[in-house]
Amino acid sequence: MLTILTIGNIIPNVKQDVKKTLFAAIVRLLQPLVRILLRNGVPYGTFADLAKHVYVKVAMEEFSLPKRKQTASRVSIITGLTRKEVSRVQGISDTGNEETVERYNRAARVVTGWVRDSRFSDINGNPAELVVEGSGTSFSELVRRYCYSHDGLGLGHLRRNLAIL
Repeated sequence: MLTILTIGNIIPNVKQDVKKTLFAAIVRLLQPLVRILLRNGVPYGTFADLAKHVYVKVAMEEFSLPKRKQTASRVSIITGLTRKEVSRVQGISDTGNEETVERYNRAARVVTGWVRDSRFSDINGNPAELVVEGSGTSFSELVRRYCYSHDGLGLGHLRRNLAIL
């Protein structure tokens, strides 16, 4: 009985040591990767979405129960993502096109800037109506500020994605 109590007390410490070692290794692995990403203009949001994609993919392919179909609920539990986020990530990754993920991120940055940046807000703090081109608070200026590369991201792209009418 004494042995069981002793082992029970040691195991949590072992798990903490493993976690510390694992987290330290992750940081060492990420530093050169992040350096490369930043040098190539890949923002954090894109990296985070790609990491989510990899988490979902690995959970779907490698952590399913034998003879059972993997579900979004189970992937959610394994990854810590919500079921809604798992479904969103699966929907984007089903295209098999990294360009889709990147365009989604750029559009999201533009819309977020429009909603949060006071330079593009009306006097009530709501997103202002913007002229397409022009000086000052225009759509083209918004895109310039919030997209590192705006090839292919324009009014039509945001309209198709229901961001603007």
